[in-house]
Amino acid sequence: MFTPDAVDARILQALTAEPRLTVSELADRAGVVRNTAQARMDRLHREGVLGRNDRGVDLRALGYSVQAVVAVSLRHAEIEQACAALEQNRTVLLVEEVAGSTGDLLVRVACRSTDDLQQVVHSLLSTPGVVSTTTQVVLKTRVPFRVSGLLHDLLRDDT
Repeated sequence: MFTPDAVDARILQALTAEPRLTVSELADRAGVVRNTAQARMDRLHREGVLGRNDRGVDLRALGYSVQAVVAVSLRHAEIEQACAALEQNRTVLLVEEVAGSTGDLLVRVACRSTDDLQQVVHSLLSTPGVVSTTTQVVLKTRVPFRVSGLLHDLLRDDT
């Protein structure tokens, strides 16, 4: 398991605050030389800490004004097939396997209209292994995805 140190945490804090920083700017913020910052960035990518940077895209600004969380119940023997099919669905933003009474998967989708959402839900229902769905339309994101508090804790724990 990857264990970040204070330099990693400072680099990640700087990136979450300003994703377009150059490596030289990251080095300055983290208090290291450029080569060290580049090596740390390479390691953070290699370890899977830094992944794709899709979260910063404002979907509403692109016309995807309807988002929903769809709880999916499925036949457990077909979970891998279902997830592979969901990964190919362009409207699917995120798939998380969950435990509890809401279903087996929570699927976040984005659409341009409620008519599009209806088509997406129908496509989810025709996905191999899917037994049923329950859809909740997202009215407003009150707390966006964030990691800054956790990074702050990492820095505090490292001192």
